[in-house]
Amino acid sequence: MALSVLGALFSCSKPWDNKYVKNIPSETIKEYEHSYSGTMMWYITWYKIEKGEDGHLKLLYSHDCNPEITIYKCPDDALSKIDGFVRQYKLWNLSNSYTPKMEVLDGYMWHTSIRYEDATISTGGSNAWPPKKLAEGLAKIEVYIQSIIDASTENDIIGTDSHSNR
Repeated sequence: MALSVLGALFSCSKPWDNKYVKNIPSETIKEYEHSYSGTMMWYITWYKIEKGEDGHLKLLYSHDCNPEITIYKCPDDALSKIDGFVRQYKLWNLSNSYTPKMEVLDGYMWHTSIRYEDATISTGGSNAWPPKKLAEGLAKIEVYIQSIIDASTENDIIGTDSHSNR
């Protein structure tokens, strides 16, 4: 009986579950965030693209399990480009969570959040990734964001912050 109740609870559909989002919003992305981590305290990689107080986009980036965040100037069309990948790969079909068939408690976790004005695509996994086509779309976004970081110079660094301040 208890197993039946638990099964029913976990199989209920949730209104925020991405698989029920059938049409992506017509507006452009407002914010993009991604993290990749292991069992360490800080992220292996974390980045977020958001609008700064001056109205321009900024890219917040942390890596190598370091709590320090470097803040870069970001191209004004960055979120539009990411939105293009979302549409090309139909990333609104991502599920909220990906886990392996057998429970694994060591390894890596990831989370991605794509925020629009009135909707959010939120997805992540623990030792598991989405199907190939959806994973390719997420990888394209990561490569694009890394290209912004790689092309940045000292003049593109706005400042630093700490994860403890977030």
